[in-house]
Amino acid sequence: MSMSPIDTEQYYPSYVNTNPSLSTEQFRSIQASWKMIQAGDYDLFKEQTLVSDPIGFWGLQFYDILFEIEPALKPLFKNKFQQGKMLTEMVDAALSLLPGTFDAMLGEERLEIDPQLIPILQDLAERHVHYQTKAKHYSPVGLAIITTFERMLGNRFNEQAKAAWVELWSLICSVMIPAHVKQAQQMEVEI
Repeated sequence: MSMSPIDTEQYYPSYVNTNPSLSTEQFRSIQASWKMIQAGDYDLFKEQTLVSDPIGFWGLQFYDILFEIEPALKPLFKNKFQQGKMLTEMVDAALSLLPGTFDAMLGEERLEIDPQLIPILQDLAERHVHYQTKAKHYSPVGLAIITTFERMLGNRFNEQAKAAWVELWSLICSVMIPAHVKQAQQMEVEI
């Protein structure tokens, strides 16, 4: 079966930049906001007593917010706790491949995206097609990521940090959505 090329940009969330470009300062801002989450340096985490892991708490909050934004996604997630753990592990691993982190091999700050990240994101997109994820789901997921940071970090998640995360989500979409579309075409399922 021959597949016609599809303009994958039609599937990008309306708020993403189709030609993303992040500065070193934006990468540092992304890393700084994630470090605040890792450290549990936010009031919502400190005020609760049920979850001892600050990253795990962020993951649970993310899914609560995702289901607020898009309730129809809830049936795709059988176990919010397990999903939250997988999500936060993936975010943590992906961020370690971005500029703004210390690279032990180099002995200095990473200044470029590790090339390993691209195939990891492509594989992730392809696997999510098998889980019945649709290209339209990238929009509420990105909004949930930003909203989770806003709620967790409050005014410390300023406009610059928000713009950096939106640009990072734009970059992620520019890698994952084309892989998603290709996989959905190969499987002959709804994109």
